[in-house]
Amino acid sequence: MPSTASISGRLRAIGPALVLAAVVVGPGSITLSTIAGGTYGYQLLWIPIAATAFMITYTWMAARIGVVTGETLFQATRNKYGERTAQIGGLFGFLTILAFQAGNNAGIGFASAALFGGEPQLWAGVFTVAAAGFLWLPDLYEKIETLVKIVVGVMLVSFVGSLALVGVDFGQAVSGLVPAFPNRSAIFLGLGLAATNFSIAAAVYQTHLMAEKDWDVDQLTEEGFDSIIGIAILGLIVMVILLTSAAVIYGTSKSAFSAQGMATQLRPVAGSGAFYLFLTGFFFASLSSLVVNALIGATLLVDGFGYGSSMESRPVKLWTMVAMGIGLAVVLIAGESPVELLRAAQALAIVAFPLLGFLVLSIARDEALMGEYANSLTVDIIGFLGYLAIIGIVLNYLREVASFL
Repeated sequence: MPSTASISGRLRAIGPALVLAAVVVGPGSITLSTIAGGTYGYQLLWIPIAATAFMITYTWMAARIGVVTGETLFQATRNKYGERTAQIGGLFGFLTILAFQAGNNAGIGFASAALFGGEPQLWAGVFTVAAAGFLWLPDLYEKIETLVKIVVGVMLVSFVGSLALVGVDFGQAVSGLVPAFPNRSAIFLGLGLAATNFSIAAAVYQTHLMAEKDWDVDQLTEEGFDSIIGIAILGLIVMVILLTSAAVIYGTSKSAFSAQGMATQLRPVAGSGAFYLFLTGFFFASLSSLVVNALIGATLLVDGFGYGSSMESRPVKLWTMVAMGIGLAVVLIAGESPVELLRAAQALAIVAFPLLGFLVLSIARDEALMGEYANSLTVDIIGFLGYLAIIGIVLNYLREVASFL
């Protein structure tokens, strides 16, 4: 495939990282950004910036692994660390994503009910069935890339539009760029916020997207551009939500602990336009996460056990439907994603996240596998700092799981 050297060509080529951005900006990241802005104002604004830098780095490392070796992460893992390590990574990656999936099923239900009326469980069922049918369309990657470009565009317009209607205190916002935690609770909230933006499972999926895109080493420049721009858009959306919450809620007696609550608080401040803009953004964020999150989990599982892991493979489609179906069943029974399931997801992530991060970092810096495309010193340093962030995230998960027992 020839290189698309022009800026316009590179912009048209952006896609794989946007797929990741579309799944990472979901109900969880929107909710925690809302809570962070409403509770601490602009003081935690630096966290999504740092998390975005780590996400770009790990996405770029994963992309280079896929492009240079021509293998997925778990295919390269089998060669370097053996079959069992790949299977453990695939199994725990799938189970972790599966446990988080119910939040996406619930999110699309609540967003639809707020916009169109009706029961959240009914809407969750409608969109889950529609998403399952979508999986069986031909040339699925092209369909998903088109979908996420629309979704990300709508989210940008919706969330930036909401912020424009309420305004920003730029002086206070600039002060939030200085890394600091106002108190001990802010540390735990900050780690949770970082976890929703720096998704190592999504970064790993970039090795698969390189195969779907059919890119090789001639497209490394385009892939670098894709990783930076696509994931930067993710960071921008999360920052905009945090800024909106800080402008509307912080310093008042109001509170909001969900996207629906945030939209409700916007209405008296900026009118119905802001209310519907924010809910529209939440709806599309939930829709893309519903599809792509389950697809990532299924792909990791199938690839971990050595089966064909392209989007067109039958095992990937079937396991994606299983993940969606289980998520829907939880919502229909419990009405939402219960805290017990969240704690189970966190417990599984304690194994999955450090392992996946280690595999990406160790393989990307292996000169025997990567040759001249192995990590530079700068990428190694940022990657190591990102790995420390992963350890911080799982330690926070361990704390929350222990407090629940």
